Amino acid sequence: MIEVNFNIRVFIDERDNRVFVRVRWNNRANEATFVTGMYADKSKWDYMNHRAQKSTVHEIKGRKYPAHEINERIDEFCDVIPKVFSIYEMNNSVPTPSELKLMVNKELGRIVEGTENEKPKRVSLKDLLDRFLKEEGNAKNWDDDCKEKYTQAYQHITAAVPSVSPHNITIDSMYKLRDWYVKNGYKNRTINKQYVMLKCFLKWINRQNGFFIPEEVLAFRTNLKVMNRTVTFMYYDELLKFSAFKFNKDEERLSKARDLWCFMAYTSLRYSDLANLKTGHINDDRIEMMAQKTGERLSIPLTDGAISILNRYKGNETDDGNVFVVPSNQKLNDAIKDAAKAAGIDRIIIDTYLIGSKRYEVQHKFHEIISCHDARRTFVSCSLAMGITPQVVMKCTGHKGYNTMKPYIETAFETQSLEMEKWNRNQYKSEIISIIDNLDEKQLKIILNYSQTLTQNMSI
Repeated sequence: MIEVNFNIRVFIDERDNRVFVRVRWNNRANEATFVTGMYADKSKWDYMNHRAQKSTVHEIKGRKYPAHEINERIDEFCDVIPKVFSIYEMNNSVPTPSELKLMVNKELGRIVEGTENEKPKRVSLKDLLDRFLKEEGNAKNWDDDCKEKYTQAYQHITAAVPSVSPHNITIDSMYKLRDWYVKNGYKNRTINKQYVMLKCFLKWINRQNGFFIPEEVLAFRTNLKVMNRTVTFMYYDELLKFSAFKFNKDEERLSKARDLWCFMAYTSLRYSDLANLKTGHINDDRIEMMAQKTGERLSIPLTDGAISILNRYKGNETDDGNVFVVPSNQKLNDAIKDAAKAAGIDRIIIDTYLIGSKRYEVQHKFHEIISCHDARRTFVSCSLAMGITPQVVMKCTGHKGYNTMKPYIETAFETQSLEMEKWNRNQYKSEIISIIDNLDEKQLKIILNYSQTLTQNMSI
């Protein structure tokens, strides 16, 4: 039996404090270096025993590494490497560097095997993404749009860091990704959302056997400032104008898109719920259904505007009982833009945002940016403007908390106007009362008769 002489050395990279395990064997003719995924402070390192000093905590790049975690990870490698060499010795052979790395990583759970006829395969980030989408997607019932968002997050980090893998994602990778986003003109608010998706994926990886994502990566923050986004919706007079607009006979596509959009504006339905709306969901002039996105139970009284649209499409239900034949979200959004343009929905919308540290302002006509979700915002904003309580509105929309309603309350122009009218009304009342206090009985009688005549005329 061959005896393989080998030496294991643990060391810290002087550049970034990463802890490595290096193996040399057969008179140093062969060498393999393993990334442990741990970091250590050189001032707290026991260079004689090649371990972190006991009871120390190593704070590197914002993350704390307790000594026992560092040493346990090192011990895993130091225990497995001799076992692998013993396997080769029993087979009377000497491993190559690539064979040793393959076997060690397999023993540590960092490698999964393929079929019996395939060689062991190193798990790539794409392999893990496929597993993630399958397992989490099935468990949480994700739709294709949701899966696409995670796929985009994967595509972005691989574009920013081409060499990225499940075993070398570091804080530097996160900074490189942030710089890539800014360089490619992504808005800060979009960048922050993309990081949420990415970190959700990375946290899942960290829970899998044989993988370790540094804590500072999972806790990474872009520190990019975000400006409040302009909440876009139709004012009530715009909704009435859009709803009543007469399209030409050859513009059926635009007319239908307008009807579907207005139905969402009258009922607060999301696109997914509109597409899933069945005749059985409508009873006694009320929609009763479970929201596709959140699973919340919706109870929505039908307004005259919504009933009018339902009557217009009565008899055109699908074989599956769907109330409307709804095109794809993208096609409907495109048609709505064309319909709004034809109807003259051209109020100017100013979008103010940041890319990195630079501020931008872009001016759009409303019809250029209108989308399906603006209909839901229109329902909320117009309802609040009319004085309907947030509690009633939330019952229709399925919002879980009052905080989610704040953007609509704070930005709805009609709501602000109605509230400010109370100042004027109270001012007029005060002035009238002060005048009346100085009148005699004869003058008061004249005013009373005038007021009664005015009231009668207004009621006719």
